Amino acid sequence: MPTPAADPAESASTRDRIVDVAERLFAEHGYNGVSLRTITATAGVNMAAVHYYFRTKEGLLRAIFEARVGRMNDERHALLQACVPADPQARPEVRAVLEAFIGPGMRVGQTEEGARFNRLSAICSVEPDPAVKNIVFGVHDEVGRLFVDILARACPHLARDELYLRLQCVFGSMMYIRADNGRVARLMPDVRAAPVSAASVDLTLARLLDFLAAGLAAPSGVAASD
Repeated sequence: MPTPAADPAESASTRDRIVDVAERLFAEHGYNGVSLRTITATAGVNMAAVHYYFRTKEGLLRAIFEARVGRMNDERHALLQACVPADPQARPEVRAVLEAFIGPGMRVGQTEEGARFNRLSAICSVEPDPAVKNIVFGVHDEVGRLFVDILARACPHLARDELYLRLQCVFGSMMYIRADNGRVARLMPDVRAAPVSAASVDLTLARLLDFLAAGLAAPSGVAASD
């Protein structure tokens, strides 16, 4: 007798439950700190379900990122294109370019669920496993290159090597804030972080953009030695 076909709604529910549990556990313990057995036990599914939907642990991580970043990167792309002046001789405005790239990712963190994904993204970006970095960086590469190209046009006073260094500061700031690892809170216990909300994220974003825009607009420093 043929095996009854799986209910599509139940199938989607199972897949979504695995993704949700994996995202939460990866964000709490890091990618390499969580086994597939822990994920299946927490999600209440068997190992076969993970293999069926995702094949591997890397495939599961990829599914998490692909589900989360598609719409965000579409928004980034549109906002970045809007920063480019019609006049090819005109410069894009530095703060606007930064906001176009950083804003959508920061605003994902306006909910607890989104903040969790931001922590996961930041944690995975410093994982030593090259396969993990390839997944995390790969889903952002296309829009990331567009951001760098437009920002370079906005900062003609910076040589490529200096723009490189300042971009490291940009991405470092983004990742550290999104990771929310508690280091600064430990050093400044008198400051209470605001609860996650649209207002608190918008305020953080505005302050971050002011800081980064000033850094990028600053005159070029010491010239690189030969």
